[in-house]
Amino acid sequence: MNTYLPKSKSTLMTMLPLFMVILIDVMGIVLVLPVLTLLILQPDSGMVSAGTSPFLRDFYYGLAMALYPLFMFFSTPILGDLSDKFGRKNILLLCLLINSLSYLTSAIGIISHSLFIFLASRAIAGIAAGTQPIASAAIIDLSTPETKTKNLAWVVFVSSIGLIIGPLLGGMTAEKNMASWFSYQTPFYLAAGISLLNGALLIFSYRETLSEKKHHAIHLTKGFMLFLAAFLQGNFRLLSTVFFCFMLGWSLYFQTMNWLLLDKFHYSTSQLGIFTAFMGVVFAVTTSIIVRIVMRFASGETSAFVVAAMLMAIAGFGSCFSNSEIAQWLWMIMLAGSEVLCYTFILSIFSGLADSESQGWIMGVTGSIGAITWTVGGLLAGPLGYVNIHLPLFITGSLALGSAVLMKLYRRKHE
Repeated sequence: MNTYLPKSKSTLMTMLPLFMVILIDVMGIVLVLPVLTLLILQPDSGMVSAGTSPFLRDFYYGLAMALYPLFMFFSTPILGDLSDKFGRKNILLLCLLINSLSYLTSAIGIISHSLFIFLASRAIAGIAAGTQPIASAAIIDLSTPETKTKNLAWVVFVSSIGLIIGPLLGGMTAEKNMASWFSYQTPFYLAAGISLLNGALLIFSYRETLSEKKHHAIHLTKGFMLFLAAFLQGNFRLLSTVFFCFMLGWSLYFQTMNWLLLDKFHYSTSQLGIFTAFMGVVFAVTTSIIVRIVMRFASGETSAFVVAAMLMAIAGFGSCFSNSEIAQWLWMIMLAGSEVLCYTFILSIFSGLADSESQGWIMGVTGSIGAITWTVGGLLAGPLGYVNIHLPLFITGSLALGSAVLMKLYRRKHE
């Protein structure tokens, strides 16, 4: 039993700043999307020179999307080890400070019309993106065996709320039509302030939950080694390939849709924010309700994954070949919901392959794969979108279909 575990009432108060950390971490990922799309892709934004070629502009867009997960890929396992060595609270406070600085750097980049500074801010934000797993670990520290599952369910719910609030905040506070003093940098000022307030809340209401500090050797390449481990071990190789395929397909869709809505339907930042926020609503409903319903009728997790991946493929192809704005919203609901189902089922399958002492390692492996897919997706989105804005969506459908086929092979091999 953790000697630092408070009584039930104070435990809830202690968890509040941890949930805020998770909320801000998720918000940081999606807050930038509505603003970033217009900042880089619109010639009159001032961020990219008006004389920049369309190909180079599209490349910058993809690079801006890829930098956050790329630096998160390297920093997350390091921050996790540092939190074991120096305590959860100290590293969380450091991450929140870096987060706040990254948002302020973004605002400076926008004001100075410096693409380099803005891109650097996305890299800085990625460095501090390890707060979510550290906060989750602290929540587990505070949990009993009876409350752990319930508390982790709250982590998923809070993450879904972040997916709703983040794009709404980023989209609406960047639009001058909402208020005369709003601008592209406004959401970043707000996010910086929220990070600092959360740090203050953490200082005064959170007591260290780590009872025994561990002295891990810090390896800068740990994320890369975790990624390699997924494909070098025979019992994980095929399943890791399935995970990589459908996650890469999802990242291409997620990082292309705002661009498509801007290009085809001339969406404003607030409209892009509403679209992405509604996607967060789909996530919340699916994780809290739909997953439980599906599990009641599914014959197994692999079978459920195959069906969900097929639905994701249909939605990807449907989005690719649809020119209707309403159709894009409907396909998004189907695609986002099926992606959450795929993600939930495959994580459960991964977890079932490891004993209790290896669960943290398994989550590290899946986290590293996820970060790589988002990085690759960002780097591919720009060039693919330059060729044809619908091409990334076609690849989304193809990768989802491929993951369904591979999961069938996995089921045939292991069941």
